[in-house]
Amino acid sequence: MIVVLIGDSDFEKERLIEQFLQKTLGNRKDDPLARKIIFANDSNIPSVADAVIEACDSCSLFASEQTVVVRKGETLKADDASAIESWLKTNPDANLLLEFEKLLKTSKLYKALAGLSKIKECKSPREYEMPQWITTHCETNLGRRIDPLAAEYVSNALGNNQALVDAELQKILTLDPNGKNISLEQAKLMIAPQREIAAFEIRESFGNHDPIAYTQKLRELLDSGVEGIKIIATLEAYAVRLLHINTMLKRNMAVKDIAAALGANLWLFEKKLNEPRMARNWSSTRLCRVIKRLGELDSDIKNGRCESRMGLELSLAALVIA
Repeated sequence: MIVVLIGDSDFEKERLIEQFLQKTLGNRKDDPLARKIIFANDSNIPSVADAVIEACDSCSLFASEQTVVVRKGETLKADDASAIESWLKTNPDANLLLEFEKLLKTSKLYKALAGLSKIKECKSPREYEMPQWITTHCETNLGRRIDPLAAEYVSNALGNNQALVDAELQKILTLDPNGKNISLEQAKLMIAPQREIAAFEIRESFGNHDPIAYTQKLRELLDSGVEGIKIIATLEAYAVRLLHINTMLKRNMAVKDIAAALGANLWLFEKKLNEPRMARNWSSTRLCRVIKRLGELDSDIKNGRCESRMGLELSLAALVIA
């Protein structure tokens, strides 16, 4: 069995490597004689290709074959990649897993692997995709359902660090082993925000294009010590999201298809947050101007050209009022 992992998600690759070792070796997955880990960027190995082929053809004292894992495959030298490609043409009977951060589909090595192996994409989810990833991860890998609002909270509180999110969700399972569903209340009780999420509170009034509520929330955030740069980052990300939704609505896409394209929970997207309505509150031209202005304010702050709190507050308020 040959498996190929391609992508930038270290968490997903580590999980799949562990599954591969368990499947091929069972109780002996931690036996150093039954498995061999080869790093393609190891300068102490004269020929990585020779090491891989030799390891696949060898066996331990207790098994007829050895399981081989090749890490950092993207660093393979051209000669090694060519040698492995030629070896694959012999249709070897091996337990081999190759891990790459990137591997072009047009490369000869990819084409040789495609005919013999299971290729799995391991891409890190973007921030807007995290609630859906959390929902899927809970149900598929942790055996527990999670409320849409709870998944949204965990995403906002922890970001898109998959390993951190998994560790915090595992903590809930440990403290509540008999539970069947992770609620919003439970998530808030057991998972402390590990990044600033107060700025996210301004999205609702901004999306509603409500000048009074927006300016009140803006002043409240600034008075409570939330940094202007974080408010700008939140507004910019949300404006881009609304522009994306606005564009898809103009193409007459169904709301459920837009939610799927964004990786969003349909009920949360359409009913609870009502993002289609918020996107319709803004014209594409206005959103483009807002995004451009937020970029300018971000640059001004980082370059020390925005010195007063009042100036920042007026500039941010003008996004909705003007």
